Amino acid sequence: MLRLKQLVEAYFRRRTALRVALLALIATIWGYSEYSDWYVIPESNLNYKAIREIRENYREGPLTFAVVGDNKNSPIFDTVIQRINQDKDIQFVVLLGDLVQYPTVETYRAFLAQRDDLHPPSVAVPGNHDVAFKNHYFYHTIFGRFYYSFAVGDSLFIMLDDSNEQRIDDEQFAWLRDQLQRGQNYKNRFVFMHVPLWDPRGVDERGVRFAHALGDSDAARELETLFRKNAVTLLFEGHIHAYYNLKDSQPPRIITGGGGAALSGTDPQHAFHHYLKVTVDKEGAATSVVKLDQTGHVRSWQQYLTNAKLYISTFVHLYTLQLILGLLVLLLLADIGSEFLRQRKEHDQQNAR
Repeated sequence: MLRLKQLVEAYFRRRTALRVALLALIATIWGYSEYSDWYVIPESNLNYKAIREIRENYREGPLTFAVVGDNKNSPIFDTVIQRINQDKDIQFVVLLGDLVQYPTVETYRAFLAQRDDLHPPSVAVPGNHDVAFKNHYFYHTIFGRFYYSFAVGDSLFIMLDDSNEQRIDDEQFAWLRDQLQRGQNYKNRFVFMHVPLWDPRGVDERGVRFAHALGDSDAARELETLFRKNAVTLLFEGHIHAYYNLKDSQPPRIITGGGGAALSGTDPQHAFHHYLKVTVDKEGAATSVVKLDQTGHVRSWQQYLTNAKLYISTFVHLYTLQLILGLLVLLLLADIGSEFLRQRKEHDQQNAR
């Protein structure tokens, strides 16, 4: 204990003010980080509040909404938000899941800060990343029910929860069947779910089948039959970070996962960041894809480099304080080490005399 006391006194004998300030800064940042872990996110029941606002704002006539999938805390989502805000026709936005990288206080706070910049009201469905590690707390606290429906004008919107990547449970299936049967009075029935029924990509160049879809094929087939039987107008899906318009399927499906996450593949016909704009009028529902860039064909290594940059920028955005704290701790350890070596050198020189 005495030896430790002597070392501490010796350490603070030189550069006292600077070293005290460094320790105080580390303690302050560490304390703030620990406090943020106990921070209670004030937002709650956002889907219900958004639906109420959507209904209050709607007037007779065409209905226009945007669909954004798989933003995952990406800074590219900020560009999506800017483009949507510039389009005054868009009345509300559907967020198709994978709002965050993983469910933590930091990731959800970062997402909510982005969402606050979005002018039209927005509703969400849960993605597998939003409830990863079976952590449903944040999504449920912030958004409310995991599956729900609402009507605007002559259109019914059904929002499903297939975030387990396998199937929807029996209770949700019974609810869905009832909603679709009741919804026959509406001209349009739109269904939204994060994980697709089927992966449209087939097999890769190695002959390995893509399987970024529901793991239970029987459940997927049962859902598809239910949708077809009840004449679903359009089925919107995410999860695959690309764009696929499967208009010839029954029901017609659109996979839209280009809201900011690292892209899946390099095919320029499908792999690009985007969102959908959907306009509903007396003629039916018309969809258009809004690309954020005009990226041409890229090689695999270029795509991997782009994805790596995206993941790094997202990580830095989310964990800036922790990174600063880590650098300060490393600086402190280096300073302690250099001071120890300096004192040891002085001690050796004194013994040599």
